Amino acid sequence: MHISAAQNKAAGELVDLVAIKLGSGRAVHSETAIACTARLAGSLLFRSFGLSVQPEQPGTVVLSNEANEEGRQLISIMSAMLQQFGVSLNQDMLGGEPSKRGGAPELSVIESLALLQEDAMHIAQNNGLGLKEAAWAATMAAAFVVKECARNIGPEVGFNIAAYSFIEGCKTVPPTIGAKSTPLTEKKPWYKLW
Repeated sequence: MHISAAQNKAAGELVDLVAIKLGSGRAVHSETAIACTARLAGSLLFRSFGLSVQPEQPGTVVLSNEANEEGRQLISIMSAMLQQFGVSLNQDMLGGEPSKRGGAPELSVIESLALLQEDAMHIAQNNGLGLKEAAWAATMAAAFVVKECARNIGPEVGFNIAAYSFIEGCKTVPPTIGAKSTPLTEKKPWYKLW
């Protein structure tokens, strides 16, 4: 897999997005920041599958062969990025058991995606990335967040949260983009409440 300059740039912009949306002075709740970034990566990958989920409500779990096969790539990308960052992981502490995932994120899957996905789609579009390329960029961003949060929660806990959150993202129907937002080109009059 080749990482392009556009993906690298998008990954940095996604890290900034998470810091702005979740943080106060760039201080964030580690578990929430990792989970949100990884869920976003998984959700971008989910959207790349092109599955027909029109009647499904956001938050509905959708099982697919694509998620089973391609979701593993996100974990591989994160592992490679952590290795490149010089983060070593104790293999005995990796796994999906709740006790090894650390504290609970403060946002649900749907809340995480609703907070980030629209801006993330703009970042992907502005960098000329398709959905799968954007998912890989978001995975790189998640690896960076894991590295940055490792001193607070440990790299293995961060890895476990991200791995679980990738799965959540790539197997959950995301909120509709733009369903409750006003397009950037259309301003709502100050006196309108709806």
